[in-house]
Amino acid sequence: MTESTSAEPSIFKTRGPLDPVTDRAIYVPRPELEKLLRAAQATSVDAYLAILSSRQTGKTTLLYQLRHRLRPRGIGVALIDLAVLHDQSEERLYAYVAGQLRSEFAANLPRSAEKKDAPLPTNPIEFRRFLLDLARQVRAPRLVVLMDEVEAVPEGVSDGFFGTWRSVFSSRRKEDEIAFEKYLLVLCGARELHRLTTGPNSPLNIAERIYLKDFDVSGVQVLVDNLPRVGIGIAPETAQWIYDYTGGHPYLTQKMCALIQAAHPPTVTQPVVQAAADEILRSDDHLEKMLLQIEAEPPAREQLEHIVAGQSVPFSRLNPTVARLELLGAIRDEKQCVVRNALFAAAFRNRFGIPATPPPPPPQPKPWGRWVLMLLAVLIFFINLPFLAVYTADILLAPRSVNLPLVLDDRGTRAVIRYDPILRANSSQATTISVDVESRLTTPITVTLYADTDIVLEGSAQRVFKPPRTQDKFLITLYQRGAGVIPYNPFQPYTEHRQVILEFTPPGQRQPLDFRVDFYSGFIISLGMSLASVVTFVVGVLRNIQQARELLERLLSPSRTRNLS
Repeated sequence: MTESTSAEPSIFKTRGPLDPVTDRAIYVPRPELEKLLRAAQATSVDAYLAILSSRQTGKTTLLYQLRHRLRPRGIGVALIDLAVLHDQSEERLYAYVAGQLRSEFAANLPRSAEKKDAPLPTNPIEFRRFLLDLARQVRAPRLVVLMDEVEAVPEGVSDGFFGTWRSVFSSRRKEDEIAFEKYLLVLCGARELHRLTTGPNSPLNIAERIYLKDFDVSGVQVLVDNLPRVGIGIAPETAQWIYDYTGGHPYLTQKMCALIQAAHPPTVTQPVVQAAADEILRSDDHLEKMLLQIEAEPPAREQLEHIVAGQSVPFSRLNPTVARLELLGAIRDEKQCVVRNALFAAAFRNRFGIPATPPPPPPQPKPWGRWVLMLLAVLIFFINLPFLAVYTADILLAPRSVNLPLVLDDRGTRAVIRYDPILRANSSQATTISVDVESRLTTPITVTLYADTDIVLEGSAQRVFKPPRTQDKFLITLYQRGAGVIPYNPFQPYTEHRQVILEFTPPGQRQPLDFRVDFYSGFIISLGMSLASVVTFVVGVLRNIQQARELLERLLSPSRTRNLS
């Protein structure tokens, strides 16, 4: 692949973690981040967390993103890189980690507690006491400790070090050590981390394991969308072309995009993507290191050869060889063991001398399959019609404002209630009930609001209206949140109602107000399914127009014969 002669720096990054601010254009959101955020903000720590994945798959970037998201929320976060601890003594390990914690949590410590020159712990007992004192002093409600490159901790001291963290977790319920409840430990690694989090006697089998997955096609699209920034046109299929080679592997996807930018074609085509893939297969540090690691472990190599050759091997992390191949990045879980992506498969075949087997031809659709699909599309459309009709009549075409005049007594006391009779679910925007009271009495009139249980009222439920005229309002919200409250059932098309009652005292008159609930999400689902069924039907008709014409001719032929006779 020929590289561009321009000295334009690459907008893609194949070395080191992505910065949450400067690299946000090439950061692909990971679903695992949301799980980490929920755990860090939970009311209690039920387990430590361990992020497992192979090299250069975004583990450190994920930690950077987690720190970036948590710190503005008042949560103490310490990110500790353990890579510097290779071949270090136990004393240096504890002193280094304690010093990093003190430095990272300094912003959350009161000035009176700052002891920059205080001696650092050098053994497990001192380190545990240090963690307890630090938790008591830090003002943050949660202390999230992110440890990267866990495999760098020397094997001779790792059990004692991580065993201390296990003791912190186990002692968090003691009255005199309740400050330990603040700690949430998040570990990142591969081989050593797998050992530490498995087995009945492992020091961190209290850690919940999170396996970092590769990007999907939409994630690859996030990176591809950066190519037009440097004047390279992209076809709609570009992300899929790259995904077909990389399987969404973060490093390989960044590398292919970087190679395409370096070649600087006017537009990305399939040959351009193929050229980038060939360049990676010719020479790539990540691939070479993985192959060397596999070669150094005969059981892993032998198992991988069987998988590459097409042998069926059930995927199970209880199988140490399968678990090792996964953490080396060679395979992925598809119930059966499969090679992680097409680039790896080609590299493994070349290394092991296994010829490529041509893919089986795609199954040919049965001639009646399209007719069944068209019939199903028509059925879905008509099933959804009542739901759409009820929603249109009760919500879309219904008046959005009601003026309700009331005569409260025969002395000229009157009220006018104005409100929108539609409440929207899954919305934080409040609905206003405006009340205007005009009275000739000398005593004030109290208006009290009573509502259904899932209606939330902002402020007091009572308002006092002083003569001769006062205007006030109530703000209400329907407490319906999340996907679990989407009432999409096309077989029961109806509109839910809620009621609010306003009581005027004196004279003790009660006025009910009826509200219709707008489950907008249910309408969108029904509308989307209806439109999809229409499109499916039209496409099916266009694709089967010749067969439909022949069928029509066969149906009409008997009548033509009768007419001729």
